[in-house]
Amino acid sequence: MRISRCDTCRTIVPFDAQTCAGCGSPLGYLPDRCVVRTLDTTDDPAVFLVRGERHALWRCMNAAWGCNWMVPADAGEIWCRACRLTRNRPDAERTDAMSAWMIAESAKRRLVHQLDSLALPIEARSDGAPDGLAFDLVHLGAGDDAIGMATTGHAGGIVTLDLTESDDLHRAVVREQMAEHYRTVIGHLRHEIGHHFWNRLVGQSDHLAQFRKLFGDERANYAEALAAHHDRRSLGWDDQVFVTAYASAHPLEDWAETFAHYLHILDVVTTAESFATLDDGEPSPDPASWGLDIAAFELGDLLARFRPINASLTELAACVGAPPPYPFDPTGRVVTKLEFVHRRVAAHADRDRFYASN
Repeated sequence: MRISRCDTCRTIVPFDAQTCAGCGSPLGYLPDRCVVRTLDTTDDPAVFLVRGERHALWRCMNAAWGCNWMVPADAGEIWCRACRLTRNRPDAERTDAMSAWMIAESAKRRLVHQLDSLALPIEARSDGAPDGLAFDLVHLGAGDDAIGMATTGHAGGIVTLDLTESDDLHRAVVREQMAEHYRTVIGHLRHEIGHHFWNRLVGQSDHLAQFRKLFGDERANYAEALAAHHDRRSLGWDDQVFVTAYASAHPLEDWAETFAHYLHILDVVTTAESFATLDDGEPSPDPASWGLDIAAFELGDLLARFRPINASLTELAACVGAPPPYPFDPTGRVVTKLEFVHRRVAAHADRDRFYASN
């Protein structure tokens, strides 16, 4: 996550900010530049201009529910590209569901931003792209009867998220039941998007044999593998081989978990180093300009930069009585798997297109 400043007062502004806390200037996220910018108002209260520019912009129609993404006024769209990926929304009268939906949408926007920064294009689901990406955000309602209802998942480009995952108490209960060390909304979304990108980055490539040697044969019976995992989950896992216990369930879950943790690590490093290198110049949307050239760096360099940052996060959390934000230290074969994910992402950034469908 690259940090932005207000163009008026130079206050650091959060990724999801609509207004600068320092001076009150309106702010908006520009998806084509991956940056939050200060906006100027116009005679039309619905139209904004980026400071110093003349291109008319609208706020996404979901602005009232926390979205700060901007839409070109001449684009013929009323929702931003991130919000258009979601196919449903809870009834506005269900305040609990709407609150959960807003949390999930905020995490989804961060995910889309990161994928854009990595040059991993998102093709929205349509008649022309039947396996394109779409999100179904489903609210089952918190409570014991909802625990364990496995709606969160991915199938054919559709990422489904149980919105009760936005509830801290619900996640804590499920985390205990599933013997997990970590469970977050952004973690779910990064995991499921890993499934979406597997075929595009691996399954249709000439790296499938390498994948099977490292992760295992993805053709193994999924239902049987998952049942076996649930039988043994209380026994822990070999953290030298799998990044999490769930990664040990099946090769495709191993890929998705490893992909998600690669995105976690990458985001932590880029955000921390963005804070460390803030200056008075206008930030550039090019990742190489803020310290991370995806196609050039080695995974070992990323981990070397990540470990002291994560140690700091753990100590800061302890200072306020919070648990470690990221209770993992990738090592052993896990590092090799992270390297495989990194190479597939970096290779795609160089190629600028996905492998052709079989």
